[in-house]
Amino acid sequence: MITTIEGFKYDFQICSEKENGYSCFYIRATCKSSGRTSCINNLNAILSELDVDPRKPKFADSSWTVSSNEASYFADVAKTVLSDSRFLRYLEKKLHDDRLEGEWENISHV
Repeated sequence: MITTIEGFKYDFQICSEKENGYSCFYIRATCKSSGRTSCINNLNAILSELDVDPRKPKFADSSWTVSSNEASYFADVAKTVLSDSRFLRYLEKKLHDDRLEGEWENISHV
């Protein structure tokens, strides 16, 4: 399942892919001006909204292997927060700062 949300300066894909009884969950942000993209669910602002403990190893990477129920919950929360224009402006500022500091995976999609 992929849900796309259009932001002001970034586009977001909320992804949940089922494999072997589990789901791979991640949120991908794509900068509209540069085409650069990175998975962002391990960004502090997102971790906080998803209410996960970043000290747990399964939440350390930019994509997570979780149960189908967890993936569904995370996707629902992500859709809600990314649809809030106030949170979106805050998040996009954080993404811009992270990108400038080289914190992105920097995968290019043209």
